[in-house]
Amino acid sequence: MPNVFLYNPFESDFIENLINRWVNTERERGWKKNLVRARYGTDEKPLADLEAGDTLYVIGHGDVQANKMCDRTSHEGLDPEILHPEDLARRLKEDGLTDKKIKIKIYSCLAARGVLDSFATNAAMQIKLKIGSTGGLSCKFTIYGYNEIISVLIKNPLNNEYGKFVGELKEDVEGGIEVTEQRASSSRKVLVKPGFGF
Repeated sequence: MPNVFLYNPFESDFIENLINRWVNTERERGWKKNLVRARYGTDEKPLADLEAGDTLYVIGHGDVQANKMCDRTSHEGLDPEILHPEDLARRLKEDGLTDKKIKIKIYSCLAARGVLDSFATNAAMQIKLKIGSTGGLSCKFTIYGYNEIISVLIKNPLNNEYGKFVGELKEDVEGGIEVTEQRASSSRKVLVKPGFGF
């Protein structure tokens, strides 16, 4: 069975709470996937273990400003750790990501919206340039981004189904999103395909 890597690209612990929720939900529903937790800079090349057929979720928060990914929302206080597209590509490479036939999902709210200012699109191009084959002209992986507000894996209270859903921002003291019954996959965009070109 292919592995699903849940990757925290940040130095801080803030994204670990989201990853914990995802892992706990998988356990609740019977742990149907081989989940592998990976974190930037903590292990010796944790992404080197990815194999053909695996999926890598790069988890972060979308930022209201374009072309950024953050480790926390404004509701969580303190100054966020911010990654730009070239930072993410560099960290993935440092952690051992190589050109393999895998799926990379930049799992961050609104990251694929826009064109020139899209974090996910620019990160996908940087990943291909830094990690792809033939000096970044070609690659074996597929990279996706999401253009709506998305949830981590949860049990949806609207229909009691497990999944990743899209939603709308909640404007209360809790922060977070109000999920709908629409699956996150409806928001997914292919940003880089295997082969030459973008």
